[in-house]
Amino acid sequence: MHATGDQGGAPASFMSANPVMQIVGFGLLIGTLATARENSPVMWAVYGASSVCWFASHFLIDRRPLWAGIALVSSAAMPAAAAGWADDSTAVIMVGVMLGWFAAWSRPRAAALWLVLSSCLALTLISSATGGAGLGDLAGYALVMLLLTLLGLNQRQSRLRADQAEQLLRQTTLMQQEQAQVAVLEERARIAREIHDVLAHSLGALTVQLKAADALLDNGDIEGVRARIRRSNRLTDEGLAEAAAAVAALRDEVLPLPDMLAQLIGNFRRDHRTEIRLTTTGTTRPLPSGPVVALVRATREALTNAAKHAPGGAVDVVLNYDDSDDSESDHSDSDHSAHANNYGNRKVRLEVRNDIPRAAAFVDDGPPVSGYGLTGMRERLALAGGTLQAGPDATHRSWRLVVELPG
Repeated sequence: MHATGDQGGAPASFMSANPVMQIVGFGLLIGTLATARENSPVMWAVYGASSVCWFASHFLIDRRPLWAGIALVSSAAMPAAAAGWADDSTAVIMVGVMLGWFAAWSRPRAAALWLVLSSCLALTLISSATGGAGLGDLAGYALVMLLLTLLGLNQRQSRLRADQAEQLLRQTTLMQQEQAQVAVLEERARIAREIHDVLAHSLGALTVQLKAADALLDNGDIEGVRARIRRSNRLTDEGLAEAAAAVAALRDEVLPLPDMLAQLIGNFRRDHRTEIRLTTTGTTRPLPSGPVVALVRATREALTNAAKHAPGGAVDVVLNYDDSDDSESDHSDSDHSAHANNYGNRKVRLEVRNDIPRAAAFVDDGPPVSGYGLTGMRERLALAGGTLQAGPDATHRSWRLVVELPG
């Protein structure tokens, strides 16, 4: 007797899941034996042996399912083989009860199930025909056995559907737990990136300024030391503001993008005495915190690079809310396309342009900090489904940084 693995059940679950077969089986078996008009001791011995095998299957079904199947098949085969010598239809009803019970059991494979059912049915009809039963009796026997078998099959299908539903529920619950765990890990990674960016950029630049101040102090350049200290104070304020912005982004409490850009540009105008023009085109619309923070950070990096490599030069910042399909970036990447589809064809485009002076003084604000340059920006923009292009324009007189994000 073969088993279906997960489709099998313990006896408690099998019994409780088949109350109809319990009632019908016990009722028919006891009622049939109590009203049997049988005079042959041999037939009573057959009925007794069949009943013993049937009851034994109930106790073996959990610990020894193979032996339980053999006992159950034997309980049906014995009255089936002796049906032709019975004085009434007791043997046929017992065969039907046993087959119905076997059909309701979800453990046997379909091939074994149909082999047992067809064999017992055929054995009963052949035995009855050999004993002299007419066509009407044979048709009635077949009908009784088929009805009880179909009742068992119906219970089997109900049990299998319940098992499948339970298994699907377990798989769904497990999948939801895994998805929740992945979401937690992704959130932790995002928080780690935010904290790393703030600390790496602010503390890295601050360290350079303090070391420079210490070197100037050894040379007696008091004014230079004061300038470095003032610069350090500005870096500290910018770091605190960036940390506040990162926390706000984690809480989805960021300001609208134009307001954040205006605030950032205002601070740069004050600190670097640089002419920075902000232009916004298109219909302004709210964006999620992730794209907003990514665009603000790209703007800050572009302004910082402009202040380092082209101090005093004018900078143009153009923010465009675009509803069309036009884009200068390559969207062949499937992940970017999938992310963009969440926003339809709408995009947000940011361009920062500054002139490239022929001989520009270099302002030492510290070396590029790992994870915060163009490579770091590209990685973070990619997480939001965006692209970044940076380099000189066609005339090689201006430096352009172009960022596009779905939104």
